[in-house]
Amino acid sequence: MLEHTEYQRRQSSSSSSLHTIIGDVRKRWRMKLALRGVTRSVGAAVVLFFVAAYGLEWARFSPESIIGARVALALAVVACVAYFLVRPLRRQVSDEQVALYLEEHEPSLQTMLVSAVEASRSGGESTSAALVRKLVEQALETCASTNAVSRVEEVPLRRWGGVLAGISVAAIVVVLFGPAFIRNALSAILLVQRSVEAAAPYRIDVTPGNANVPKGVDQTISAALSGFDAEDAELMLKRDPAGEYEAIPLQRGADGRYEGIVFDVNAPIQYFVEAEGVKSSVFTLTVVDVPYVERLEMEYHFPAYTGLEPQKIENGGDIAVLTGTEVRLRVFSTMKTPGGRVALNEKDSFDLAAQADGSLTAAFKVDRDGFYRIELDAPDGKRAAASPQYTIDVLTDQPPTVSFAKPGRDTSASAIEEVFVEAQAEDDFGIRDLELVYSVNGGEEKTVKLFGGRTRLPEVTAGHTFYLEELDVKPGDSVSYFARALDNSGARSQAATSDLYFLRVRPFKKDFRQAQSQGGGGGGGGGAGDQVEALSEQQRQIISATFNVQRDRRTSTPAKLREGTTVVGLSQSRLREQVEGLLTRLNSQLVQRDPAFEKIGELLPKAVEAMKEAEGKLAASSPDGALPFEHRALQILQTAEEEYEQQISVQQQSGGGGGGGGSAQQQELADIFEQELEKMASRYETANQAQQQSGDRQVDELLEKLKELARRQEQEAARQKLRALDQGGGSSGGAAQQRALAEQAEEAARRLERLAREENRPDLQEAARQMQQAADAMRRAAAGGDSAAAGQAASALDRLRETERRLQQNQAGRAERDLQDATRQADEIARRQEEVGQDAREASNMPAGQPRREQAQRVAEQKNDLESRLNALEQQLDRAARDSSATERAASRKMAEAAGAIRDNRLGDKLRYSQNLVNRNAAPQAVEAAENDIAGGIEEMRKRLAEAAGALGQGGENANRMETALDRARRLARAAESLQERTRERAQQGQGQQGQGQQGQQGQQGQQGQQAQQGQKGQQGQQGQQGQGQQGQGQQGQGQGQGQGQGEGQGQGEGQGQQAGGQGSAGGADGQQAGGPGADNGIGGGAWGGNFNGGYGGGWWGRNWALTPEDIRQLRGEARQWTGEAQALRRDLTAENIDPRELDEILRALRQLDDPRVYQNAGELLRLQSVIAEGLKRFEFGLRRQADATATSIVLSGSDEVPEEFRKLVQEYYRSLARTPR
Repeated sequence: MLEHTEYQRRQSSSSSSLHTIIGDVRKRWRMKLALRGVTRSVGAAVVLFFVAAYGLEWARFSPESIIGARVALALAVVACVAYFLVRPLRRQVSDEQVALYLEEHEPSLQTMLVSAVEASRSGGESTSAALVRKLVEQALETCASTNAVSRVEEVPLRRWGGVLAGISVAAIVVVLFGPAFIRNALSAILLVQRSVEAAAPYRIDVTPGNANVPKGVDQTISAALSGFDAEDAELMLKRDPAGEYEAIPLQRGADGRYEGIVFDVNAPIQYFVEAEGVKSSVFTLTVVDVPYVERLEMEYHFPAYTGLEPQKIENGGDIAVLTGTEVRLRVFSTMKTPGGRVALNEKDSFDLAAQADGSLTAAFKVDRDGFYRIELDAPDGKRAAASPQYTIDVLTDQPPTVSFAKPGRDTSASAIEEVFVEAQAEDDFGIRDLELVYSVNGGEEKTVKLFGGRTRLPEVTAGHTFYLEELDVKPGDSVSYFARALDNSGARSQAATSDLYFLRVRPFKKDFRQAQSQGGGGGGGGGAGDQVEALSEQQRQIISATFNVQRDRRTSTPAKLREGTTVVGLSQSRLREQVEGLLTRLNSQLVQRDPAFEKIGELLPKAVEAMKEAEGKLAASSPDGALPFEHRALQILQTAEEEYEQQISVQQQSGGGGGGGGSAQQQELADIFEQELEKMASRYETANQAQQQSGDRQVDELLEKLKELARRQEQEAARQKLRALDQGGGSSGGAAQQRALAEQAEEAARRLERLAREENRPDLQEAARQMQQAADAMRRAAAGGDSAAAGQAASALDRLRETERRLQQNQAGRAERDLQDATRQADEIARRQEEVGQDAREASNMPAGQPRREQAQRVAEQKNDLESRLNALEQQLDRAARDSSATERAASRKMAEAAGAIRDNRLGDKLRYSQNLVNRNAAPQAVEAAENDIAGGIEEMRKRLAEAAGALGQGGENANRMETALDRARRLARAAESLQERTRERAQQGQGQQGQGQQGQQGQQGQQGQQAQQGQKGQQGQQGQQGQGQQGQGQQGQGQGQGQGQGEGQGQGEGQGQQAGGQGSAGGADGQQAGGPGADNGIGGGAWGGNFNGGYGGGWWGRNWALTPEDIRQLRGEARQWTGEAQALRRDLTAENIDPRELDEILRALRQLDDPRVYQNAGELLRLQSVIAEGLKRFEFGLRRQADATATSIVLSGSDEVPEEFRKLVQEYYRSLARTPR
């Protein structure tokens, strides 16, 4: 019994182990099925999802497509799971099948496992228990030894696991880094808790959506795209419930929103917005019976100082006006209403007053940017919004601009010369005052009133002649001057100040630079050229910078003021250190041995002391306190430079290189002085060139931006014109786009203005002003509610084009500037080569010894410096040739040839070779040949530069010369008009103001005695010689002037009579030319000459005629300047084969202004000036028409569409518009 029980236990244990193996195999088989089913289901689901994602993108994620995708994908996934996973796992298999399955995977079992399973299951008496046990144990041992259970399905499990992992990774990568619509589709399908509208990644948010609107309203519809972008969007409208939708294109604003207007909503409207296949929800506009603004009339009453007439806007809305403008509104509503209000900036409000015609009126002054809307009372007594929210843009009244057209730079003259300066001032609404302020050596400022405007002139051009002999200046002195302008803004008048310019007084008849260029005899030191002015030039720059800091002080913050004074103070400190270094070298055993330069050694310490005083004032942020000391330092430096040039000139005139010991000492001292100046000049020039190149790059960048801005404004102007032709087309006013362009134009204007101030560029200042005017016109176009908007948009485009033209002219002018600079450097190199060559020849002829070695060392240093200059010039020429290749092709080619001459002649190698010849004590003949070869190469380069200068303006662009002629004609016309108005203003001054005006104009500190008369006589005699170029004519003019002046002076007292005599001298100097107008170029008197026969005794203003002798002298001098300008213009026109006959008539009249008798009759003078001004205007207009073959000019556009009988009237109308500020 026990044995049977043990048997059963053992049999049971073997059977249990066998069943365990079968169970493990079955689990692994089912695991394979499950893994395969999951992999197939996941793969199918991923593929189906991508298909659904592409489908959603095609359908633009419409609500219907999202619902369909969710349902279809869910059903597909369930089907895949049922088919690939559930169905295989539901299959039942017996133990025998499992055993057989295992034996198929493990052949070594040889049916043992199947037999064991069958034997263990039968358990019959006929079966030997021992045999069964043995069979089972053998099967178990085989399974254990072969590890059959763990090996079964091992490969399929790994394979399907890898496939599943690969599919998962690939899906994740595509979702994360694939197109955005796949991620959008994933969230739209899986996040089922969200509504389909919220789940859609592409949607259009529409304003106002469902809304109640007053009957007859013009309703603005705006749409914002979310999740996508589109070039175009359409507003779909259905006015009739049974009708079809009509499409109205929307316009895109700068903020990306699309806007449109539905005009005259009188019935319910259904609408939606569609873009790129994406549709918004359908909304409804429900009409309610409340008042609404049907039409808004506006009337602008500008500030009195502008002189502008009131402007009426028929269909108003947005406002763009100057500060202080009164806006008068007249509201016409869709239905009668008892009242309402104007809500301004959500804070202020103004009641609307009912008028007899049913309209409502209100008025308010504009003082800041903001918004406003109209609210009207409804029949139920409630007050509701009756208009959209309108924008208020305040246009800034820009300060005037003032600059000098002549000479427009620092100049020099002798102490007895006359220097003419021409100031220009511009303002949108007129110049009130234009003054010239000058001082001698930074002393007391004297003011000359150039214009005092009762008449509002937007442009004023006025000239003044400095009679240096009357200013009691001497060589080394300087006259600094600037112009100051004030606009017509009444109590809030704005002032503008020009840059500071210097007039340096040179010794009389000193021709130092010509002596330098001729190369004088003697050895070394022969003049430092432009470098000799390095000290004073830097000091002038420092004074100008200090002046600018003081000028801008009123508008600068304390921090900005400290920054400015600190920078200028550092510059002054560096210059002082340079002067101290120069002084140290000069004092090193030289001054004691050479008294000829002792004065320089005494002057420089005084300059250093003045600079220290200026530094202290600048450190205390007191630029006005620093200016006198800076001027004092400048005067001392200029005197030292004049002394140095005088000593060098004496040394050169003495000739010869041998000389005694004193001459050698002077040469040694001159070399030291020149070396120091050259170092300073080199540093200054390098910094100047770097600043110049930086400014050129900024101008180029601004020009490219301006071109793009002009292109976009041209498109906007075309859209504005279309809106003006079709007000009912449903398009919005485009105000947002126009304001965005205005902001960009204002930013460009600010950059131009900043660049103009930093680089002292009046041309860029004018371009900045044009840009600001264009921005203002853009804002007016944005506010325009009728066809005026199209006109303002076109005006803005014209101003942008004009600014673009000015900047392009700036680019074209660089070629001339670069060529002049290169020519100057080439001349300096030629001069230096002549000096170095002479030193090398002397060294080759000297006997061996210490003097020769010192001379050779000096020659080596000079040749190294010359090589550096040549290399720099070569690079500069290459750069200038590249920059000017587009505008000056011929000159560009010649500059490239000049750079090639330096390379082809191997001037650098030859300089090093000649240096070695001198060092090796070569024969004088070899040194002579090498130096001549170098000089020949340099001369070839200079010849190419001269050819380049002659080729300027021949780059195939005749339009450039015509533009120059047009600018000159325009300047002449404006100058003549300004001269006429200034004369009228002076003529209308009372007799009581005569003396004061005379004193202010003369600027002589009350000196009108015999001494002043004698000085003027001498000066005016000199004037006569200069004006006629012949000594006899000058004497004749002087004699005539004295006689006439004495006669005129009897009626005004002794002092004035003497002054008039001096004036007569000035007139007589040119009287030979003016007295016979037919003598010049064969032009006879004709009708012009016969206008002045008799009638000079008195003017029709009688005692109010207020021209003083100084006034007359200045006016005649100014007239002579314009005569010269007109003659230059005539030569330009003749070169362009343009008939100048009309200009000849004007020239005859201009010469009449040099007749002193004209100024005794106010009416005749003003009539003559009026004839000249109108003639120049007509001539300018005709010249502009000739310049434009298509008859579309800046002054008049589209003139061919005007009937012939009205063309002249239209031309004059547009010309008046061009002169009138808007």
